[in-house]
Amino acid sequence: MTRLVLVHGRDLAGHDPDTLEAQWLGATAAGLAAAGSSFRPTDAGSSFVYYGDTLAALVGGAAPPSVTVHALEAGAPAVGPAGLPALPDGELRFVLDVAREVLAGAGRGPEDEAPPVVAEGAVGDALAEAVVATLGLVDRYVPGVSAAVLLTLTRDVYAYLHDDHVRRVIDDGLAAALAEDEPAVVVAHSLGSVVAYSVLAGRADGAEVPLLLTPGSPLGVRAIREALQARAPLAFPAGVRRWVSARDPRDLLALRDLTPAVFPLPAGSPAIDVLRVDNRAPGNHAAAVRLDDGPWAGYLALPEVAGPVGEAMTRTR
Repeated sequence: MTRLVLVHGRDLAGHDPDTLEAQWLGATAAGLAAAGSSFRPTDAGSSFVYYGDTLAALVGGAAPPSVTVHALEAGAPAVGPAGLPALPDGELRFVLDVAREVLAGAGRGPEDEAPPVVAEGAVGDALAEAVVATLGLVDRYVPGVSAAVLLTLTRDVYAYLHDDHVRRVIDDGLAAALAEDEPAVVVAHSLGSVVAYSVLAGRADGAEVPLLLTPGSPLGVRAIREALQARAPLAFPAGVRRWVSARDPRDLLALRDLTPAVFPLPAGSPAIDVLRVDNRAPGNHAAAVRLDDGPWAGYLALPEVAGPVGEAMTRTR
C-alpha cells in the first residue's frame, strides 16, 4: 500500500503534531474535492513527521526530544528568536545573504541596505549590525514576511545544512517514516522540502516515491542551494517518479520557482514540474490553515496542488 508522508516546515515548536496532521489532512481533502478526486487521505494511511520541538531544541542548544510520527513526546521547551542572538560569523553571513536575497525578491536593491558590510572578510560587530539593519528592512519592505519569521527559517535551515548532528537526527526521523517495502508519496512544505530533498537524494536504495510534492520550497534560494551543492551535486532523487514544486509568486520565503536556471540538475535528469499558484493563506506561505470564515486555505487546499497527490495515491494503491 502507498503511504502518504507529510513533512512540515519551519517554526512549529510547541505545537501538537496530531492537530497539525489533522489540519494538513483537512486542507488536502478540500483540495482533492476541488480537483474532483475521489481520494481522501486518512490518519491510518498517513505519517506526519513532526520535528518542530526537536529542531528548536537542537538550534537552541537544549536536549532534544525525538522526531515523532503521530505523537508528541515530552521534551525541551520551544526556543524562539527573541531578537538577534549571539551567532557565529558563518551563520550571521548566511542569514545576511538570505535576507538580502529576499529583499531583492521584493524589489529592494543594495541602495536600501545600511550599513553595508564593506569587506568580504568583515566579522563580529559590523556583520551583526548589517544583519540587524537588513532584517529591519525586511520588516519594512517585504509584505507577508517579518524579520522574526525570516530569522527563524534561516537559522533552522542553517542548522540543518551545516550541523551534522542536527541533520542526522532530523533525517533519521523522516527515514523512519519511509518504509523500504512500500511506496511513499512525500509532501514536504517549506523547510520540510529541504529535509525531504536531502533524505531522498541521499538514499542509495532508491525507495519508490511516486510523487515528491514541495509547496512553498526555499530550495531555490541561492544561499540554500549553494550549501546543498557544497555537500553533494544537485540531483533528481533516485526512486522519485515525479517531482512537483508549487509556489505563489508572492511567497517570498519560497522566493523562486525550481526551474533549471535556479535549481540546475544534471543533463538527462527528469524535469521538476513547476506550478504557479494563488495561495490565499495569510502571508501566502502556509501549507494548511482554517480561515476565520470556515474554508480551508494554504497550498494543500488548492486543487492544482492536491490533485497530483490524489493521482499518485490512486494510481499506486
